[in-house]
Amino acid sequence: MKIVYAALMHDYMVPERGYSFEHQTFYDALRAMPGVHLVYVPYDRMLEVGRDRMNDEMVALAAREKPDLFWAVMFTDELRPDALRAVGALTTTLAWMCDDHWRFDSYSRRCAPHFHWIATTYSRAVARYHALGCRNVIHTQWAANTRLFRPLPVARDIDASFVGSYSKPRARLIEALRRAGVKVVVRGTGWPEGRVSGEELVRIFSASKVGLALNPPSSYLGVRSLGRLFLRRSGTRLVADVHHLPGNVRELLQRRIPQIKARVFELAACGALAVTADADNLGDYYDVGREVVVYRNADDLVDRVRHLLAHDGDREAIARAGYERTVRDHTYERRFGEILRRVTAA
Repeated sequence: MKIVYAALMHDYMVPERGYSFEHQTFYDALRAMPGVHLVYVPYDRMLEVGRDRMNDEMVALAAREKPDLFWAVMFTDELRPDALRAVGALTTTLAWMCDDHWRFDSYSRRCAPHFHWIATTYSRAVARYHALGCRNVIHTQWAANTRLFRPLPVARDIDASFVGSYSKPRARLIEALRRAGVKVVVRGTGWPEGRVSGEELVRIFSASKVGLALNPPSSYLGVRSLGRLFLRRSGTRLVADVHHLPGNVRELLQRRIPQIKARVFELAACGALAVTADADNLGDYYDVGREVVVYRNADDLVDRVRHLLAHDGDREAIARAGYERTVRDHTYERRFGEILRRVTAA
């Protein structure tokens, strides 16, 4: 099966930030699937030739390669609607929507009608897509790329770790743990300790007794959150977006909706015990309390982490069950295989 795949190559199109999440998961997993021939269209190309030429090249590529499927992992406005329609006249098209929990109104609903298929990680978005007239909607979920995320033969000598971007709500949770005497290794954009490479990320997870997948809701106020009412990201730039103000207001409010993080699956795939807040339909993917641990608030997080660190048997049993469930049911090969079967059977 030949797939033309369009997505970010580098994180936010900035090479200094390393490869993007999409490149390390979607691209790597898709190209490794038996019978799949992947043709890559990195959005980063627009930084060299501009958005219009990148889109024209993409249409020409689809005409030349005659793929069985065009698969896009959506970011901002890299793909022109007319280019998507042109590609859609040549082959079946699918969009993986990453953040329908909070940006359905401000983003997803505007680009979804240009695709034949939609894959969403938010269970409640399915009915909303149907209301738009999008009939081919697949409710899917994040997973683990087990080619990258796997247990390394290192000592589990890190009590707790968090790897992810800085935010004030996350910082408050980390501070609560540290005040309680929990030693937490923290890395990621915005933290004083800085980012890590993909290899170092896996080493940290493999060495962690408890892995934190912190997903606290964003706060309502703040310069950045208020700025999103009037500005939107376009590639690497911010542009005015006043004419979408009603949708942007809904987006701001919907950022309070907890969402399942890919980090839960990645931590478990490395053999760490994943601790996260409840979100959407997490219970459909893990047996809460037996395969993953869920906290309600900062105090509950502290109590649960301290208990897990003090009870090796309990912690190791949950971590082992979470690992086994992940490698059995929650790999990207399995997710993508299900999607491709749905699309090709239609």
